[in-house]
Amino acid sequence: MADRGTAEKELAEQVVYALLLPAARLALALGVPVREVADQLEVAYFHETRRQGLKTREAAERMGASLRKVADLSSRLKQRFLHTNETHELPRRIEFLIWAGPESEARICQALPDVEPRAVAKALQLLVEQQRARRIEGRTIRYEALKAERRLVADSLFSRLDALQNLAANLAHAVYGRFFRGEARAFARTLAFRIRPEDLPRLQQLYEEQIWPALKALDEAARGAADADALDFSVLWAPRDSMQHDDGDEE
Repeated sequence: MADRGTAEKELAEQVVYALLLPAARLALALGVPVREVADQLEVAYFHETRRQGLKTREAAERMGASLRKVADLSSRLKQRFLHTNETHELPRRIEFLIWAGPESEARICQALPDVEPRAVAKALQLLVEQQRARRIEGRTIRYEALKAERRLVADSLFSRLDALQNLAANLAHAVYGRFFRGEARAFARTLAFRIRPEDLPRLQQLYEEQIWPALKALDEAARGAADADALDFSVLWAPRDSMQHDDGDEE
């Protein structure tokens, strides 16, 4: 941040603060102490350095932390998120990589510098077992995605947490594109409207009958296109008073 102008630095701070406010609000509603929130933020920050392929010393420099601190964060990350990553997040990332065309395990490892080769092999095996990918035998074994529809809907804790991470990541991408890159493809709208309780099912119907089929058709049309853009699309709705106090006072 030191090489940025004052105005851009202030904008970055305000944008990050705006994104942290909902997390703080949720933590307060759930009774999570601020110290635990701060600890989780440190782990999440380190997690992102790993996802971007930064080495330990590079991560320490970017975080302004000691090597000892980074080693501690690495241990905490493995303890808390290893299972979720290997069973849900990593297979989904690999599935997206091989959607455009078959790839070898070695090429997949190169594309995921933050992931250990052992974890990649395990995730590929899981994808094959779940019939989301297949092995293509040959001089070099490659893996191909089987399902064009990638709505990985499952009523389990890990699946819902993975979906939450996808949603939050999409929000971060949209914010960065709109505020700092002038990215025309980044689009976000929040619409406030009233709805009767009996009309709520129509929101689900809107998604199932119009939004999803349209996106599916666009996705299929882009298969194999070298110039296709990889976009994330989120549709959100929720009552404004979802986190209202029990005593009826607004937060």
